[in-house]
Amino acid sequence: MPVNRSKQGGKLYLTMMIVVIGLSLLIGLIPKLPVPDAGVTGDIAFSEAIFLIPVLVFLFMDRFEPLRGMRLRPIGAPTMLWTLLFTVLMMPIAVLLNLLTQLAVPNAVAGTLGATTALPLWVSLLYFAVLPPLIEEFIFRGVLFQYFRSCGLFKTAMLTGLMFGLAHLNLNQFLYAFVLGIFWAFLDEATGSIYSSMLSHSLINGLNVAMVYITVSNLPENMVGAVEQAQDAASVASLSLIYWIILSVVAGACAVLSIIIIRHLAKIRGNSQKFSDALRGKDRTGGKEGRKSFSVPLLLGLVIPIVMIGISMATAK
Repeated sequence: MPVNRSKQGGKLYLTMMIVVIGLSLLIGLIPKLPVPDAGVTGDIAFSEAIFLIPVLVFLFMDRFEPLRGMRLRPIGAPTMLWTLLFTVLMMPIAVLLNLLTQLAVPNAVAGTLGATTALPLWVSLLYFAVLPPLIEEFIFRGVLFQYFRSCGLFKTAMLTGLMFGLAHLNLNQFLYAFVLGIFWAFLDEATGSIYSSMLSHSLINGLNVAMVYITVSNLPENMVGAVEQAQDAASVASLSLIYWIILSVVAGACAVLSIIIIRHLAKIRGNSQKFSDALRGKDRTGGKEGRKSFSVPLLLGLVIPIVMIGISMATAK
């Protein structure tokens, strides 16, 4: 019978948040700290590394037990094509959630537009569309998902999506990362492979990079700065009501179609019955004890980033 390892998962997430936030505060509080400016690519590599290192330490201490349950089935061309369509449908949902949060806070990545487009396209794709999806999916839809899996698919998808959203440490990215994280968890379960969410995550990031290059790469530097400054609450609030209605309807339709695609993927991958049982909560194991997901370490791990997001919003005003 599978063992409930959610408490260990809570300890891992708490450790990750302490390491990430602690190092960020340390660098910010000691301005004379001899940290070289490695640019946007160095920042991305560093941020991914400080998430990954605690995970590798925990895996070593846990004798790599979570890796044994990780879904690693190869995905063929049909699954890839359906995942591509699924990813395209995710885009309007992400856009809507991104704009909603921009009514309260600025776009968290707008300030990097100039630095991003100053790089060769292949470098931006490597550091935005390859490195983060591989590491983040390994952590959230891989290791952490396995730690909580005995609690049931729905609860685990919601919880790991929440952890994924909060790990971005800003309200703007939190909302769409939370929702996308839930969809990606269901996608992996339906296909029986974490490679599905890695592919979808990579495609979304890659499409965003491509759109940025198309939008601003040929603009003068001063125009790029104007585009960055335009990503604020005032510009979003100026959007017409009809725009919000149309976008909301499109996003809702895309969400429904995405669910249909996930169910279809479960069918063509031979997981239809298993996936349906998981959606009904029949996959929970270990009795009442095995269904427990929350623990003191996990609650602390969730509260700390929430507090940091609140502080950053308050100080930004």
